[in-house]
Amino acid sequence: MKLLNEIIDLLSNEGGSLYEALLKTKVLLHKIGQQQLVGWVNDELNGYGDGKPSPDYRKVFAHVCGQIANPRVVYASQPLPTAQLPDHIRRSFEETKMSQAIGVLEKLAEGTGTLQHPIPVELNHLFNEALSGGFTVNRAWSEIDLSQVRQILVEVRSRVLDFALNLQTEIGADVPDEDVKKAAAAIDAPGLFAHAIFGDNATIVVGSHNKQQVTNVIVKGDFDALTNTLKSGGVGDEDLADLKAAIDADEDAPELAKKKFGPRVKAWMQKMLGKAVEASWQIELGVAGGLLTEALKAYYF
Repeated sequence: MKLLNEIIDLLSNEGGSLYEALLKTKVLLHKIGQQQLVGWVNDELNGYGDGKPSPDYRKVFAHVCGQIANPRVVYASQPLPTAQLPDHIRRSFEETKMSQAIGVLEKLAEGTGTLQHPIPVELNHLFNEALSGGFTVNRAWSEIDLSQVRQILVEVRSRVLDFALNLQTEIGADVPDEDVKKAAAAIDAPGLFAHAIFGDNATIVVGSHNKQQVTNVIVKGDFDALTNTLKSGGVGDEDLADLKAAIDADEDAPELAKKKFGPRVKAWMQKMLGKAVEASWQIELGVAGGLLTEALKAYYF
């Protein structure tokens, strides 16, 4: 298939545009009748906006730096101490996720030096007590090495290339364009996509509105990953907080040793299925049961 070959050529060429490859991948998914899988591609193309959680591979780490001065000298750029900060504040300075569109990241990656994210001046006092020699902070910022942005691009490029190569292996390199949809229908294209893009341990929800299906599974014991998956299925923050409380309460439940859910988690699942029946959770009942069961099984077992 010509389009698939073009995608592979773009992704296997270090200078090939990842943005263009993703656009072509979006077209490819429609051509093989798997348009329900384009959500992730759209997020990468458009960025993770409107509070949508971005994937872990978009997490970057920063050094906290600042301009410091005392009555005798000014240092334009010095590392600032952070060990004295409360954990949530320190993490907000030292960790972030790059939510920008992939085209923006490609442009940033072409630059040199570092990216700087300013820390509000009213927070400068958080560092002053840890400084000696009469120094105080005039200006502070979080500094991100551009190599981390390039690594995000490598991750996305590698995942899409894996999917494209696996798809080519399954349907054949020389299948005519007019036969590609029929050829793709005979294979597990959603499974190939989920395995390549999200890995062996990822539960993904594909589809739109209440016409959803669950594919694959989540990282064991990772509540953030479980949260992101359930949010994709329309589970609200209040219900997720209730689930966290239920999981904590069931920590020593004997049922877990038998690979069964604890009583509090079972009660939470029954409550959510009731919401699906009442339509206060906008999802089909059959899909709701599959989503909750598969996601929680992956979290626990």
